[in-house]
Amino acid sequence: MLADLEALTPPLIVAVAFLIGLTLFLRRQIGPRGRPGDDGDEAEISGSASNDDPGDVAHGPSSDQRKV
Repeated sequence: MLADLEALTPPLIVAVAFLIGLTLFLRRQIGPRGRPGDDGDEAEISGSASNDDPGDVAHGPSSDQRKV
């Protein structure tokens, strides 16, 4: 029985190393991006009236939202 375990040890080591490498690779690919250059993107968007939420109080009612 010990000889059987010795024969299976190298494939098990390779399989464990593969799974660890795959896990690390997937965590890097799927994980959140930490790019420092993307922090200012929200500030570049201007609040033009055409893109405002029609339900926004500061925007006021639109032409199709008349009170009855």
